Amino acid sequence: MYILLSLEKREIRPSKHRKGMSATKRLPMCVLFFVLLTVASIGCTGFRVISKDGAIVAARTLEFEFDLGSKIVVAPRDTFMTALTTGWEGLSWNVKYGYVGANSLGMDLVADGINQVGLACGGFHFTGCAGHQPLEKDLYKSTISHYDVIGLILENFATVEEVKSALDDIRVYGLAIMITESTMMPLHYIVYDAHGGCIVIEYVDGELNIHENPLGVITNNPTFDWHLQNLSNYVNLTSANIKSSKLGDFEIRATGNGTGLLGLTGDNTSPSRFVRAAFYSHGEVKPANAESAVTLAWHILNALDIPEGLVVNEELGIVISRDIAYWSAVRDLTNRVYYYRTYEDLNIRKVELDRIDFSSGNIRFLNMSHEQNYIDVTDAIK
Repeated sequence: MYILLSLEKREIRPSKHRKGMSATKRLPMCVLFFVLLTVASIGCTGFRVISKDGAIVAARTLEFEFDLGSKIVVAPRDTFMTALTTGWEGLSWNVKYGYVGANSLGMDLVADGINQVGLACGGFHFTGCAGHQPLEKDLYKSTISHYDVIGLILENFATVEEVKSALDDIRVYGLAIMITESTMMPLHYIVYDAHGGCIVIEYVDGELNIHENPLGVITNNPTFDWHLQNLSNYVNLTSANIKSSKLGDFEIRATGNGTGLLGLTGDNTSPSRFVRAAFYSHGEVKPANAESAVTLAWHILNALDIPEGLVVNEELGIVISRDIAYWSAVRDLTNRVYYYRTYEDLNIRKVELDRIDFSSGNIRFLNMSHEQNYIDVTDAIK
């Protein structure tokens, strides 16, 4: 069901009556965000790396057709939250865990993040598949919009099992500018915890579907179970080189290394990115520890990056937009660190959650985008 966005507010009120961000000030930007989404689509990729010592690292890209002006969001605990509403009061909760994440257009609604106990959640575009639950008046108090899901999960839960148990009692409706599907941004979600748990959350035809995710990989449409089944088409792939084979008495010799992955898809469609991310994140060598896992995650992200000009959207022969990987993030769930970089600045930055005081203050924002800086080593040449 898709609901007209004549927004009242998404209420944010500190539990101890601290002054929170004005809902009326957020509203124009919120409306603008949803309007822009009606003409855009996202192609994002997420995956997980587990080190030999059990450290959990989850990474993702965010591709979009225009720059969302994303900022780092730092949200404190002990804050009273109310879901986005359409003239009625939705589910409310008191924030249990502070988190760090990335938003869009200056909003407090996040697209991705990690909380202070190492649970991560992100939203991914789900074109043609998402079908959220209908609004029922007598269930308003247990209802949230599909834009609230990520924040709700980050703010309330420590493990995947807690998320699974809670979602059965929460209704999620699709919030749109107008009563048409074309004005609602369809999403599905991935959740990772620091103990190795991983699920994909999808709402299809009004039904909640929670998929166990043994690979830790997600892209976009079709549904997650379809992507897992599609891997059967690549059952022959391996990281080990194939040196030769025979056709009768004729020996076919390999032209070089990499023959084990001959046939791995290279295009930027959602199914192909899923396959690549699955194989890249499950290579033959496991990183030794969290630091090595973070480094490996960035190398995999390099292979999944979409530079400007490779994915172009045209109407009547005129280019109207280009998909770009505007930012990428790596979350170290074990050590609770949020790393990120942007398209214009490849320098990697990090936020260490253990050094943040989540017990007080309002929601804080930090610019993600900076100019690219290059380290000049000319003077070091002897």
